[in-house]
Amino acid sequence: MNLRQIEAFKSVMENGSVTRAAQVMHISQPAVTKLLQGFERTAGFKVFDRSQGRLIPTPEGLLLYRDVDRVFSAADEIRRSAQDILNMRKGALSIGAMPALSCGFIQDVARHFIRQHPRVSIDIVSAPRMKLLDSLLSGKLDIALCHSVAEHPEIETEPFPRQSAVCILPPGHRLTKKRVISAQDLSGEAFISWGEGTLTRLRVDALFEKLNIERALRFSASTSPAICAYVASGLGTAILHPLYIGTSTLAVEVRPFRPKLDVDLLLAYPRRPGRPKLVQAFAALAIRRSQALVKHLLI
Repeated sequence: MNLRQIEAFKSVMENGSVTRAAQVMHISQPAVTKLLQGFERTAGFKVFDRSQGRLIPTPEGLLLYRDVDRVFSAADEIRRSAQDILNMRKGALSIGAMPALSCGFIQDVARHFIRQHPRVSIDIVSAPRMKLLDSLLSGKLDIALCHSVAEHPEIETEPFPRQSAVCILPPGHRLTKKRVISAQDLSGEAFISWGEGTLTRLRVDALFEKLNIERALRFSASTSPAICAYVASGLGTAILHPLYIGTSTLAVEVRPFRPKLDVDLLLAYPRRPGRPKLVQAFAALAIRRSQALVKHLLI
């Protein structure tokens, strides 16, 4: 029994006559009759009794129709699902973000993304750079936001819009009167550093050493939320990427810092023949939101 015969059987059952079934299927009545005869031969029993020019479904035909209808309903659901996926109305994303971006920024992007794609589920994984790389290689992540990744033939990267580091200050600090904070302004100031050996710590220390400016290095922390908490508590000032401030935005004062200290971020993807549309849409939104958030911070 072929699909066309099954379609003819279903159409006659639902329309009540060969004539109407032929109109719906856009074929001739003899063609429908031939398909129906072939269907009955393959089934091995009559699916219709012919009485006074009408087709009356047999009990066996009614039973078989239930299964046929269920199969066609499933096929329709598959078609709708495929259309939803094509139009990004449904799907799933697994997003990786280094810890510095996982306390405000990545949630902001996810919130805006879900507003546009309410039936898409998102799994956000916060992990160090090397763990994100492993997850990309194993296919557990669709995209990751991080500082950098070692070059690998199975990983593709795209530069995030370059942003300059900012200075964060405790509320009420004397330097909040200035629109821009210079390195010289921080001479002798209590300063919250990144942990020893981190890339940002090395770059910030190198800058102040080059300018021969001494800070009071009293505390260090390994995460951006901890650094922001130290600053919010009045224990010192700090320099970090503006997207690292996250949910601490209302707890600290933010000012541009000079000389500029650019901090590069990357979007990383598993290398695939084609990048899924949902992944492309999330990446584009992340870029737009990063620019909007930084602009808002520095107004």
